[in-house]
Amino acid sequence: MTLVDLFRQLSLLVGLPAVLLAAAAAAVVVVARDWRLVIFAYAFLSTMLALLLSQLLPTEWALLQAVVGGLIAVMLFLSARQLRWRPAGPLSWEARWPQVASLSSFRALAVVLAAVTFWAVRDRVQLPRVDTLFRDAILWLSLLGLLGLALHEEPLHAGLALLTVLGAFELLLFALIQDRMLVGFMEGGQLLLGLAIAYLVVSRGLAFPDSAGQSDSSGRLQ
Repeated sequence: MTLVDLFRQLSLLVGLPAVLLAAAAAAVVVVARDWRLVIFAYAFLSTMLALLLSQLLPTEWALLQAVVGGLIAVMLFLSARQLRWRPAGPLSWEARWPQVASLSSFRALAVVLAAVTFWAVRDRVQLPRVDTLFRDAILWLSLLGLLGLALHEEPLHAGLALLTVLGAFELLLFALIQDRMLVGFMEGGQLLLGLAIAYLVVSRGLAFPDSAGQSDSSGRLQ
């Protein structure tokens, strides 16, 4: 059985289950502190996005999303693993916001508020030629990705939040336009963005070893 055949069988998950799993993975990317869990959640999110894209594109094209997402996850894992982080020193009053935003409980509350906002506006958002289920996925991933960008200042979490927004844009784009050149352009752009995020993870950890945000033995960001 080839990888494409396996992917076609997994496409049975496409629909509401895949959207719910993608939504849960996006929430983990925003809320979780353990960088390994965050990277795994992004890889899982990429797989669910590939399953959804298989309803809009040929299976071989959609499979590229899962492959590229896996490559990005591996790059980020190898980059983050090289760092030995220590707790950041005392922060000034102006720098307290990132410290508060680093609390999992605070981020979980923010996701709950985002969910309330989602349910309040979902019926008012109209996307021509886009199925209702895909519209919900696009709206939720966009909200969570933007929330992650607002809450996180360090490159790993913020970069994955940006990639989540890009995943929502891909669903919207390919729901409207099915073009092989666009698939290659988007996936290539994601891979380059993943390389840039991996570089920023390492460079920030080396440049600011005492204040870049460190991890304890369990892998949680301090």
